[in-house]
Amino acid sequence: MDKTFNADSKFNIISNFNLATDDLSTLTLLYAPLMGSDAYLLYMSFQALLERNNLKSETLTHKEFFKIYSLKTNDFIKARLKLEGIGLLITYLDDNNDYVYIICPPMTPRNFLKDATLGLYLYAKLEDEESFKKLYSHFKIEKIDKNNYKNITKSFDEVFESRIDNEITYNKFSYILGRKGNMNIKITHSNFDFDRFLKNIDTALLETGVTSNFKQQIINLAFVYGFDEAQMIGLFNDSINKSGYYDYRLLKRKANILFKYNRNMNAPVLEDKQVDRVKNDDLVNWLEQVSPQELLSTYSPNFSEHMLDIISDIYTNIDLPRGVLNVMIIKTLNDKDGDLPTIKYFEKMSNTWIKDGVLSTIDAIKYSTNLRDAVGDNNNNKDEGGFEEA
Repeated sequence: MDKTFNADSKFNIISNFNLATDDLSTLTLLYAPLMGSDAYLLYMSFQALLERNNLKSETLTHKEFFKIYSLKTNDFIKARLKLEGIGLLITYLDDNNDYVYIICPPMTPRNFLKDATLGLYLYAKLEDEESFKKLYSHFKIEKIDKNNYKNITKSFDEVFESRIDNEITYNKFSYILGRKGNMNIKITHSNFDFDRFLKNIDTALLETGVTSNFKQQIINLAFVYGFDEAQMIGLFNDSINKSGYYDYRLLKRKANILFKYNRNMNAPVLEDKQVDRVKNDDLVNWLEQVSPQELLSTYSPNFSEHMLDIISDIYTNIDLPRGVLNVMIIKTLNDKDGDLPTIKYFEKMSNTWIKDGVLSTIDAIKYSTNLRDAVGDNNNNKDEGGFEEA
């Protein structure tokens, strides 16, 4: 038990996901029997306190929280420790004895039941095999026999084509291209001759050989950027790391440079072959839902753990929607060569953005793009947020 705990201490709750129907079933039927009703109530209470627009809570004292839910200090600590132990909560404590609680998503039913620890303990808790089988069948998804069916699903490039949009400057959103995509999206790119490409590169430079993943990387980049076989061969040869092997991160970087040179820094956007042009909804959704880890991994791959703490402070202390804060973070990472300054820098930056009416993700995207154009390269006294360096 935490004997140093003070009920007058403050706390914030942070999450990066919304509970789905399957998550509720998993928590109720699989987690609850192991962690107990108090831990289950605490988890759901923390979820309920999250604001819908930014998935963080207001600052509360533990005493206020205990009064709302009629909790005793010892019962709260026991329940919190159970959530931590079972992997549903991460707890941080600062020098002022204030807490930050990060809610973690539950495992999928399949992974839970097959987990060597949790599945085994749940099996023992239910006491008989028949009860476990009933629980297992509750989450089991019946597979359809597809032997008599033909897969007629269209590939990505059969439905969409890539065009150049002069209204969106490419370098603002280059961090999105190449990040891990939807596993159900397949690009065939019939105009690209992968075999010809393969014959003209040294496959000994591939550390894992010619895999399906490597082939898809090449085809995807060639499609998105509009590169031909000769250009991709040149990019491959320029993407060898210090260890003497092909590096996909280098390939993306070189592709960015070549694309900006060829296309005058304009962004490729999707265009529906049959109906209207695709809007930027996917970008907005990604900015509003991306986790701090994925955000930093995407735009600053070698980030330090301290940078996660800074983002946590930003989410906790700045009252702006999550999408706006993420655009602000990405812009700063770009301006600061992949580094993040202190929370005071972002507080000052946010005051400027709020003053200029930047209150939504779309506003932030337009504001950040227009700001770079307006400020230019000759302004050395102020950064692109329109304020003095913090």
